[in-house]
Amino acid sequence: MKFDVLVIGAGPGGATASYLLSKAGLKVLTVDFKREVGSPVQCAEFVPIQISYQFPEYFPQGSVAQKVKDMVHFTPWGDVVSMPSEGFVLNRRIFDKNIMELACKEGAILKLRTRFTGFENGSVVLEHIDTRQRLSVKADFIVAADGARSKIAKLTGQHTQNFLTTAQFTMPLNKVLSDLIIYFRDYIPGGYGWIFPKGKLANVGVGIDPYYPINVMSVLKRFVEEVTSEGWVSRKILERTGGWIPAEGIKNPLRKNILLVGDAGGFCHPITGGGIANAILTGRMAAEAIINEDTEDYEEESLDTFGDSLNRAAQKRVKYMKSWDNLDHIIPRTWIAFDEYWKED
Repeated sequence: MKFDVLVIGAGPGGATASYLLSKAGLKVLTVDFKREVGSPVQCAEFVPIQISYQFPEYFPQGSVAQKVKDMVHFTPWGDVVSMPSEGFVLNRRIFDKNIMELACKEGAILKLRTRFTGFENGSVVLEHIDTRQRLSVKADFIVAADGARSKIAKLTGQHTQNFLTTAQFTMPLNKVLSDLIIYFRDYIPGGYGWIFPKGKLANVGVGIDPYYPINVMSVLKRFVEEVTSEGWVSRKILERTGGWIPAEGIKNPLRKNILLVGDAGGFCHPITGGGIANAILTGRMAAEAIINEDTEDYEEESLDTFGDSLNRAAQKRVKYMKSWDNLDHIIPRTWIAFDEYWKED
């Protein structure tokens, strides 16, 4: 089988690339190992409002659980720090699925339960997970959107080796909440806890650095005890999820005819964990570079846009967050809401 572009991964980055490439008339095959695009959800589901200006078609009815205004931080030393953070907490199942449906309407072919296994004689080898049937595909370009633990990145060069690990419950929310809530605590090492409102529900989670010898689920349970005792949420678990966040910065986004987007290329903030918007934007950049037949432009644009901010955060993680004491010193230097973060180290 021969395609102009093979897209591996149907998350927001891969689906965006599929959509724009197909819209431009290219023959696109998109594959994903999941049974259903957008499920299971493995993140806190926030995107900044700017994405809705660039891609209004990505926000059909039901895709937004709630609009939010600010991000409010609760520090271990008792200060409460707020910063503007206008955007949306999504229903990722609907949001992701809609982008891929837009791509398919433009002619993209989607194969689910299909994974990338490697390269062989100039072709890409795919395998259907349930039947073990192998498929050999030739493509002029490959968009690697296969997530934080990207197999394509690993087989072709630089790949992320240090991650944050997350765990999250969806729980009933006890109060009307229009902001994102962030907690920094000594028992959440190298990370933070969050409450992201979704109307009458909330995503309640933690992300930690696995460098510390502590189980992420035990950290989440302790965080849930704190926020339930404070009255934020009811003590009822409706959903459970978790995942991995790249924590090293960008990893060579262009490798000959392979363009790495989203988490696969390290385009995720190594401290905040924010990655949905970056995946969409790098998916767009990769598609435009392929359409314009100038893939080197993808490397230049993606690094110009994200390189300084993501690599700066990665360096701060290494410098400050391999110890988790003296938090009133560490946190302001590693979190974007504080003036100290933006000063030269």
